[in-house]
Parts: sequence; C-alpha cells; structure tokens
Amino acid sequence: MKKLSPIPTFISSLRIAALPLFFYLHNQGNIILCLILLAFCAVSDFFDGYLARKLNATSRFGAYYDATTDFILTAGIFVTFYSKGFYPLWLPLLIAVSFVQFLATSHYAKKLYDPVGRYLGSALYIGVVLTLLWPKQAVYDFVQYAFIVFFLISLASRIASLSKK
Repeated sequence: MKKLSPIPTFISSLRIAALPLFFYLHNQGNIILCLILLAFCAVSDFFDGYLARKLNATSRFGAYYDATTDFILTAGIFVTFYSKGFYPLWLPLLIAVSFVQFLATSHYAKKLYDPVGRYLGSALYIGVVLTLLWPKQAVYDFVQYAFIVFFLISLASRIASLSKK
C-alpha cells in the first residue's frame, strides 16, 4: 500500500504562497529579491517531486497539483508583467490556454509523447528571469515568440500522440 505524505503537497503550495510576495517585491522594485524568490520556487518545484518519489507518495493528484501550482505562479507573474505594460494580454491568456490543453489532453491519456510540453514550465521560469534582468522590448518580444513556438510544438505533439492512441 502506498504511503501518502502531505509534505510534497505542502512544498508545492509554497509556490502559490510566494505569488503575493512576488507582487509586493516587484511593485517595490526589488528585482534581486524577486529573483531569489523565483529561485526558491524553482528549487521547490524540483524538490517536491523528488521527495514524493523518495517517500513513495506519488499520485495523480500530486502530479496535477504540482502542475497547477506552477501554472498559478507563472500565470500570476505574467499577469503582473502585463499590468506593468511589459506584455500584451494575450500572453497570460495563452499561458492559461496552454494549461487547459495540458489538463484536457492528460485527462484522455496518461502517457503522452510531448517532448516540449514538459519543459514549458521551465521556459516560463526562464522568461520571468529574462524579464526581470533585462526589462527591454527585445526581451519581451523574444519571450513572447519563444512561448508561442513552445506552445505550438507542445500542442502538435500532444495531438499527434492522442491520435495514435
């Protein structure tokens, strides 16, 4: 029988709790602390999955909860960037669509071949870091186009994988 542990879920929840702090720090112009907080979130994203596997406490709920906390964090940060005029509204909306397509396609098939989708969250973290370090139009353009490419490849690979099943 699998032993369930609330520890990985608690660690994932810390990313949601970090979002208001990110808002505050960013509004105060404290980019260094934003980056430190983001690094903490990235480490917690790695550590919760690692700990769940070590404690033999992996579950479908845990996997979805982890993805949901990542979505809430990154979408919330990009909404903050939108409110500052860094990005157009369609970018946080496309992030939301990306999450919905992940949920929908994952519901229909447990194992999907998606070589890019698993890195989408990492790409968003990198987009946040680039935006914080170099708040310039060229970076905003790069992040937008890179996300579109990641999203389209992920969507195509998920559709192809589903059509084979």
